[in-house]
Amino acid sequence: MASRPRGYGMTAELADKKDAKFDPDLATEAFEWIAAVLETGPPESQELASSVGPVIAEKHVHVPLKDGVVLCHLINVIRPGSVKQINSSKMAFKQMENIGNFLGGCENLGISKVELFQTVDLYEANNIPQVIILQFKKKFQ
Repeated sequence: MASRPRGYGMTAELADKKDAKFDPDLATEAFEWIAAVLETGPPESQELASSVGPVIAEKHVHVPLKDGVVLCHLINVIRPGSVKQINSSKMAFKQMENIGNFLGGCENLGISKVELFQTVDLYEANNIPQVIILQFKKKFQ
């Protein structure tokens, strides 16, 4: 099978369409909400509040959330005990497990799977707009 360079044809069109969905203002609003919630939690959660900052590009969402630690602390502040163990390991499967645990906690709060993103959407930065569309503040209040 011939390999084609990325950025041509349908692949480029789909990437452009996905990129157009990213809204830095909505992402910044979501991150401000995440920081505000974390600041109401225990000290280890409060320390993480400063790790989420203003969002200009998708990488500003991907980098602080990729390991799932912030998300696990977030869901534990909202509903204590939602995630029993938060993995601090840099191993990919442990980080993806954290994201999965967060998503499981969201389901336990009544958010349907259809409204959630998939682990790879965040971990591999395949679909950052879908991560933000969850609109944390609207779903968890």
